[in-house]
Amino acid sequence: MKTLRCIVLEDEEPAQNLIKNYLSRIQSIELLQVFDNAIEASNFLAHQVVDLIITDISMPHLSGLDFIRMLSPSPHIIIMTAHADYALESYDLDVIDYLKKPISFDRFQKSIEKVQRLYSFTDNEDKHASSETMVYVKEGSKMIKVNFNDIIYVEGLRDYIKIITDADRPIVTHITMKKMVEILPAQSFMRVHKSYIIATDKITSIDSSNSLIELKNNIMIPMGQNYKETLMSKIKPIN
Repeated sequence: MKTLRCIVLEDEEPAQNLIKNYLSRIQSIELLQVFDNAIEASNFLAHQVVDLIITDISMPHLSGLDFIRMLSPSPHIIIMTAHADYALESYDLDVIDYLKKPISFDRFQKSIEKVQRLYSFTDNEDKHASSETMVYVKEGSKMIKVNFNDIIYVEGLRDYIKIITDADRPIVTHITMKKMVEILPAQSFMRVHKSYIIATDKITSIDSSNSLIELKNNIMIPMGQNYKETLMSKIKPIN
């Protein structure tokens, strides 16, 4: 099993100690650092790769949700908080789990196991993903073949996605956006908004002033502010 490299964002010392204790009891977790604010965590992530972030929401300087929005690409996220009000908003950010304090060890362990299963699936099924040219997705009772070269964009619909190709109709399947990002080859696809992944070779123009991307067939896709810098860094105009 893959050892998950983990950081924790929590500004209260008792909660820090509890999380460290819980993580020490779980195999295949390497706790790299505990931070009491998101600014220091962001500086750390500029130089380090992590697999999992466990974060509170209420923190000084920058909230946990705003911190998550800044991440591109985003590691897997587990939220631990005393507030229940942000659960719906957090799932729009593709968090793995939302834990309301106080949290038992058993409940915490189940969250970590979710992340471990995702990495186990990736290791066993997708280790040659960069050489794959297609994937089968389930729509109702059918298994539908989707060639990566045919995809124009993918739109997130909470726990479902809609795959748009040159075919007459879209394909709707029960996969999260986060999982689809992992499946699609990174050299050919990019997440440009919390709800959109695009095929970069289908881009026809980018209007950075209005944060719009035009794809083939005159399709207009919004460009999320948190993804704009990454996209623009890959576009190198000759003048």
